[in-house]
Amino acid sequence: MTELEILRRRRELVVLSAELQRATLVRRLERVSEHPLHSALGFAKAAASVAFVWRLAAIFAGRLVLRKKGARRGPQPSFLARWSWVLRLVPVSRIFPVLKFLNR
Repeated sequence: MTELEILRRRRELVVLSAELQRATLVRRLERVSEHPLHSALGFAKAAASVAFVWRLAAIFAGRLVLRKKGARRGPQPSFLARWSWVLRLVPVSRIFPVLKFLNR
């Protein structure tokens, strides 16, 4: 076997090794999306967004019912009470970004 044939054989082995590594990486990346934790987190994310829309709809419906009944307006809420209503609508992850880090 000449030196040129040895180099050619080594080159073929290196190319084969690279192809096998690439195939392994592609297979692993495909399996990442199938992980049960990822699907559970996806469901939790969808449920959180549905809960937010549900909250808004409930508040809107409650105010609409009160308006239709002609309910007597009570005293104006305090500044703190108004902000507490606003904070109910803000996602917790915006207020506490450290929760995203803990979710990893």
